[in-house]
Amino acid sequence: MSARARYLPYDHDDMLPGERIGPPLGGARRKLKGAVLLAMACAVGWAILGDQSWRQWLPADMTADLSRLIERISARLDRQAQPAPRIAAAPARSIEPAAKPTTLDSPPLAPLPTASPPPPIPLPASAAPEPSAPLTTGALPASASMGAPGQPLPAPRVDPSNPTQVRAAAVGLHPDLSSVLLARLSATDYRNAGYAIETALKETSDSAVFVWPRQKKPELAVFQVRFVAGAAPGCRRYVVTIIKDRWSTTAMPMEKCKAEQVSSVRRR
Repeated sequence: MSARARYLPYDHDDMLPGERIGPPLGGARRKLKGAVLLAMACAVGWAILGDQSWRQWLPADMTADLSRLIERISARLDRQAQPAPRIAAAPARSIEPAAKPTTLDSPPLAPLPTASPPPPIPLPASAAPEPSAPLTTGALPASASMGAPGQPLPAPRVDPSNPTQVRAAAVGLHPDLSSVLLARLSATDYRNAGYAIETALKETSDSAVFVWPRQKKPELAVFQVRFVAGAAPGCRRYVVTIIKDRWSTTAMPMEKCKAEQVSSVRRR
């Protein structure tokens, strides 16, 4: 900038109107030179591709390789130039007119039978007992082993050499109960069993159930005494269910007559 420019309203390196940015633009002479070079390149290419006499200047192996390369390029260009195959559209289906409604003279159509729903399948009952309910380890025998109705029940056989059977029969329990269960019963359990059977025979009706002891304790067994039909006149036939360690065992029926009840009271 001249010395006067310092007094102009422009700072140092400011852009001035009309200042060129970038390299100088090419004129008509440069454009003409580029066009001539492009035309010469096209002419040389056309001469090479159109006139095959130049191949004799090259070695035979190079000529063969170049020919194969030109053929591959030509085949690829031909494949690209071919139009894509057209997929034939599906023939259009003619829409038939709807059938005319039946007249009043034609018989009415029979209604279609409706299929009835299948019956519900009953779900199998769970065989596992509830956690709070005791497990049953015994059941009443068949009616044939209970004796004929109105006839005295045969007395159970007691093995004198088995102390648990002797002790069970003494308090009124059936001696054929599980030997494991009889061995687990304590002296208090045997006293409670005798009390439950005697009290039920004296004070409990045929339709009621006597339970003893009333206050359940984990270390004590619970005895449930109920009566069954078929006893001889003057006798009562009862069944005892023992609940011990959350296991429930039902003994076979026993029978007590009035004479036996009086004799047992006198022995006491």
